[in-house]
Amino acid sequence: MSTSEVLVAFDGDLGHADQLAGDLADFLTRRDPTLPVQRRRTDARSQDFGATLAIVLGSSAVTTLAAGIAAWLRRRQDAHLELRRTLPDGQVVQVKLRGQATARTERIVTDFLNG
Repeated sequence: MSTSEVLVAFDGDLGHADQLAGDLADFLTRRDPTLPVQRRRTDARSQDFGATLAIVLGSSAVTTLAAGIAAWLRRRQDAHLELRRTLPDGQVVQVKLRGQATARTERIVTDFLNG
């Protein structure tokens, strides 16, 4: 897998999504300070810090990101998130995840990122 961008968006109202985005960004950067996580605003006119995360992902970061998302979902059972990325042919693929991660969650995220 070459370098690509993965977007993480959160279900719910903007305030709650903004809070979840900040929490996940902090959680991932504490686990791996080299993981390039950037917050983006969903709406440029809004006052939030950014309710969407953009993560530039190389093949070496797939395992780190998958494990981090699974661990975060285990402790944030209120979270509903969507991972999106654009394939080289322009097709957008996505997967939705909900809190209460299981043993399969990390595998699902890894397969999605490698897919």
